[in-house]
Amino acid sequence: MSVTLKDIATYAGVSVSSVSLVLNGKGSQRRISERLTIKILEAAKLLGYQPNMLARNLRKGSTNTIGFVISDISNAFFIKLARFVEFEALKHGYKVFIVGSDENDSRCLDAIDTFLNFQMDGLIIASTQGIEHKIKELSDRKVSMVLIDRYFPKIDTNYVVMNNWQASFDAVDYLIKKGKRRIATFEYNTVFHHMNERMDGYRAALKSNGIRYDKRLVRKVPFINITDEMMADYIKEFVEEQQIDAIYFQTNRSAIPGIKKLFEFGYEVPNRVAVICFDDNEFFEVLNPPITSLIQPIKEIGVECIRILIDDIKNKRVGSKKSKSVYSAGMIERASC
Repeated sequence: MSVTLKDIATYAGVSVSSVSLVLNGKGSQRRISERLTIKILEAAKLLGYQPNMLARNLRKGSTNTIGFVISDISNAFFIKLARFVEFEALKHGYKVFIVGSDENDSRCLDAIDTFLNFQMDGLIIASTQGIEHKIKELSDRKVSMVLIDRYFPKIDTNYVVMNNWQASFDAVDYLIKKGKRRIATFEYNTVFHHMNERMDGYRAALKSNGIRYDKRLVRKVPFINITDEMMADYIKEFVEEQQIDAIYFQTNRSAIPGIKKLFEFGYEVPNRVAVICFDDNEFFEVLNPPITSLIQPIKEIGVECIRILIDDIKNKRVGSKKSKSVYSAGMIERASC
């Protein structure tokens, strides 16, 4: 059973109001003597008193907490992002509580509702595909939030994302400048705007370089649960039937099993098939050859996300313009192209 203010008051032989003032740091303001203050503090320590921080913060109208819903807690990008978000939030006196949704709508909705029930000051959400209605509801309720990595164009809300179109354009254009013409990719079966942007950037780079889009060099795959068998069939088809000379992997989800199959089947990289991937992975550095990758400025994204959210929490302004930050990808050139 938790120790109450009344327990401390009874033990110290003082009033409950005196205990409350001392434990809330207001004893000196109310002329409580140093001797009595020490007596109350010693009693609290001896009894093992633990303050209810949630109740205390609610009384002052803030919990100094942020809820962060991560779509895939096994994804290296989100693991690194969470670390930078948490570190930056601590600088401003906020604690971050992180929940993974595993790209599941129900789990994402449950996490959001749990955070709201705990009166968290703001939310950071890497949304799943089917929760646009919830994001609209949060926006209408003026909940302080920032969407990260993914956003819904029809909803006016804060977000921090990548310029996915330009990143894809640059990746494919890079391959073409290396002399590649038959560049395969995997399109995702998803409603996510950022993935559609990546596909549009792929098409635009081909067109800009006078190469006709060839649907035989594109295979649609699930956004999650890409199987080894599926990837094996597509990689063989691309290389042996379509005679591709490069693959642009739009996520690590396709890149890791895809690269694995390239090596398993003995397709020489980059002489037979050049490879480039959106988003780097430590795994890519140790391969032979190491994989050329687009890189996201993860630290900057995390810092910007917290900046926007805390500004929204502290300076809510009716009708104020939402913050929409878009970052450009860099590239690490390795030996796979």
